[in-house]
Amino acid sequence: MQGKFITIRFLSFKGFTAKKSAFAEMGRSLLHTWSAPGLVFAKHLGTGAGNGFSVLPNLGLYAWLGVWESPEQAEQFFESDTRWLTFVHDSNGISGWDAIPLKGKGTWNAKQPFDFTSTDLNWDGPVAVITRASIRWHKSLLFWWNVPSASKHLEGKQGLLYAKGVGEFPLLEQATFSLWESAANLDQFAYHSKEHAPMIKKTRKYDWYSEEMFVRMGVVKQWQVVSCQWSVVSGQWSVVSRR
Repeated sequence: MQGKFITIRFLSFKGFTAKKSAFAEMGRSLLHTWSAPGLVFAKHLGTGAGNGFSVLPNLGLYAWLGVWESPEQAEQFFESDTRWLTFVHDSNGISGWDAIPLKGKGTWNAKQPFDFTSTDLNWDGPVAVITRASIRWHKSLLFWWNVPSASKHLEGKQGLLYAKGVGEFPLLEQATFSLWESAANLDQFAYHSKEHAPMIKKTRKYDWYSEEMFVRMGVVKQWQVVSCQWSVVSGQWSVVSRR
């Protein structure tokens, strides 16, 4: 099954109790996957320290990816799903974006959850990218030796709005989420950056990955949560957001 709507959320947590709860939910997600009407694929991901490209974790920031059959089903989930609302109520900040899949290749855990049949080849708005890979365990040291210098190539690039390294499993299951002002900015970096090309060559030379994926998305909405509120009527948390 594949989905035509993508949601990415970054949730920050402060304080030992909140961080502990968020970390526990990440572990739970490995055993009990997220489920909801219309939810095709979901990942609860940790982030690295600093700019996110680090072997050290940032226990105060997590990412959540959802692929949906429709935006209406995603909206219903974020507004009323008990597990989600329990997870987010200790968060002190949530940001992210909604998007549609434009093009991509590869798999994630042997799945290709994105439906590219309705691709808008003339998309002229902001774009986001997911790059992810399963790193061969015996090549992980070599990979992480090269990551710090590679991540610096993203910093300050024209049109880059946000980039974060995330991971599903420490050291071996890694991904990058990045947000760009336009496809032209992304293409300039991906195909014409003199710093990016050497990393691509190293990837092919050393064959770091046992599985990889690249997905480009057209961003239809960027938003952040203003507050979390407890509803006496429904007896659960709800979130108040703005674009």
